[in-house]
Amino acid sequence: MNVQRIGEVWDSLHERHYEVIEHFYQRFFERFPQYRKFFPGSMDPQMKKMVRTISLVARVADSTSVVEPHIERVGDHHKPYGLQREDLENFKGVFIEVLGEEYGSRWNADYAQAWQQAFDEVIIPGMMKGLATSNSLS
Repeated sequence: MNVQRIGEVWDSLHERHYEVIEHFYQRFFERFPQYRKFFPGSMDPQMKKMVRTISLVARVADSTSVVEPHIERVGDHHKPYGLQREDLENFKGVFIEVLGEEYGSRWNADYAQAWQQAFDEVIIPGMMKGLATSNSLS
């Protein structure tokens, strides 16, 4: 996984992280309206959590001792929604699509691959592990 590429994209958008996440959720709910019911009316707290989580992944995706426990806790907190791998893949697809749009003309296959790997190697496995735990990781 190319953590440098992940960081380049996220760092370049640093003044707009909240807007990027807002754009993501708008697109995500347009494409998959069935997920909207899982979120509060005001998305502000959720968007702030998402910015923090993605920032952590962008900084230390290759440091499993730091990022894995956080992602597993996120998965644990999502247990009540009965999420499956397909749901996480839906999230990944929209997120990477929006991230590419936000990054603009600089976006290329290397950046897309780095983010795909971050999801496939860190985010989705960590979420799945958290979703599968029988006791709370909190």
